Amino acid sequence: MGVVYDETVRILICTASEEMAARLQGMLLRWACGECVALSTERTDGDSFWDNKAAQLRILDLDSVELPANTPPRKDNAGLIVISGDAGRVILSYRWHPTAFLKPSFDLRRLADALVSCERYWQCGRLGLDSPYRRRSFRLPLGRIRFIEADAHYCLFNQGKRSIRLRFSIDELAKLLPDPPFIRCHRSYLVHLAAVTGMTYTAVTLSGGGSLPLGRTYVQVLRTALQAWQKGEQRNDDFRFGL
Repeated sequence: MGVVYDETVRILICTASEEMAARLQGMLLRWACGECVALSTERTDGDSFWDNKAAQLRILDLDSVELPANTPPRKDNAGLIVISGDAGRVILSYRWHPTAFLKPSFDLRRLADALVSCERYWQCGRLGLDSPYRRRSFRLPLGRIRFIEADAHYCLFNQGKRSIRLRFSIDELAKLLPDPPFIRCHRSYLVHLAAVTGMTYTAVTLSGGGSLPLGRTYVQVLRTALQAWQKGEQRNDDFRFGL
């Protein structure tokens, strides 16, 4: 039992803009933290964009990098996200069969939407919780968990419309799960920061309605973590490597 994933997803960023590179790397790290995906990013120029055969996903900034007109269609099985505000460049990029497009003014939500379109290329990097379940092995993707509630010798994993009961202790999970995004808010509860919309001194309010109790011991810890999360700050740069 434990947190596992198949492999680290490699994302190749092709841009000549330092600002764009920094934006993408920051947003990708934040997205990976929330979705619980193990990833690494690498930056390259146009000349070697297609040469990296290990990349599962490529992001190409066509407004700063001019690929040669004779650049052949790609032959690998990687996903491709094209960024451009020029309709002509977007049309020309169709020969490379992009999976998604972004305008240069994209924000984290639009980047996340583009990544959802590419899910089959990065799903191998999803962190999951392995556990026996009804006499068979079961892996629960961490990114789908909103909160966890202790239930005797088990825990209930809430995924929005459904919950699943697995044999873990809440103390064990507090050590196993990545922090962020999972924060303990009560001796009987862990919550995913993306599910939190607010807090008082006694309760945590959740998106979609509902609330969780907030223990006095965890008020300051949760407040600090939530403020950092809402500002887009990461407290653990090593998360891109999986844990």
